[in-house]
Amino acid sequence: MIVALGSCGMAEGQHIVWNANFDFRFDNREYGDPSLMIVPSSTLFGANMRPEIGIGWGYGHALMIGSTIPADMGSENFMGNPELLAYYSWDGELFRAALGMLPRERMKSQFSRAFFSEGYLFYHPTVEGCLVQYVRPEWFVELACDWNGLRSATRREMFTILVAGEAQRGLSYAGYAATLHHHAASDTARGVVDNGLASIYMGINLSPLFESTTVTLQAAWLQAYQNDRLHIGTPVLPGGYELDLKVRHNAVGLCNTFYKGKDLMPYWELPYEDGKGGAYADNLYFGDPFYRVGERGFYNRLELYWEPKLNAGVNVRFSSVHHYDGVHWGWQQVIALRVNIGSEMFGIIR
Repeated sequence: MIVALGSCGMAEGQHIVWNANFDFRFDNREYGDPSLMIVPSSTLFGANMRPEIGIGWGYGHALMIGSTIPADMGSENFMGNPELLAYYSWDGELFRAALGMLPRERMKSQFSRAFFSEGYLFYHPTVEGCLVQYVRPEWFVELACDWNGLRSATRREMFTILVAGEAQRGLSYAGYAATLHHHAASDTARGVVDNGLASIYMGINLSPLFESTTVTLQAAWLQAYQNDRLHIGTPVLPGGYELDLKVRHNAVGLCNTFYKGKDLMPYWELPYEDGKGGAYADNLYFGDPFYRVGERGFYNRLELYWEPKLNAGVNVRFSSVHHYDGVHWGWQQVIALRVNIGSEMFGIIR
């Protein structure tokens, strides 16, 4: 990540670091009658630029500053709500750390959509707090704290603790991921809610057995811990199992996710978010609302996609996504483009 600009005339050991990321997403969600489908139809059509620049020194130290520059297509505003990037990072041989307002993509973990929906990750690409990692060739662990709510007259105090780890051996792997979102009071809304979710998973990656085909199969148990201390007082513990299948040949692939179990978001419709009777909904839950599950108690997501190979640093994916809850069917069409370039990629003179 750190590349020296020898022509800058800087003191030995100091070097300029920069990164530029651009995300574009057209996401049309046709879910039919809102009284039948648990998730309403909507369209996410936006872009987000994230430039950052800084100075690196020593063995993996860097100080970075930048911003997110979001925009929703057709909006009356020039742009959305930008977020500042300002953080210190250290990339050691085994230990890695970042403190401040940092890009979420620095995390190695791949959380289930039950934790974070695609829309949430698109609009919230930063972690405000800290990230610590210990990385070895065949395994890693990481811990992060995201302080995502400063208490005010109308805003609740909120923070999320994230922990994860994974180990690989041969074709098999196993890991865990967990979050605890602490949803505290504002000056006008009382109560504290603990929204916890954990996943223990194991899988097999058969890709090394094929030349141009990737195949992975993963099984996981999802366990939630929900506790509205003021309005309910007794914790609830919904859970269920999740199966993931990923198959890809050259540029064409499919991903199928099946979840069977209880509603992982039982407080979604409770009217205690504010003093006006607003529901908790996505103020409390950041995962895909399909994990509330319908009357049959399961949810299946099938994605068929084409992801052609482009230049280094540029990825585009065309997807047809199908959602089914045992009774109702919804269709989602997605075009997602990501550009990720930086000083390291261009091999500037050392």
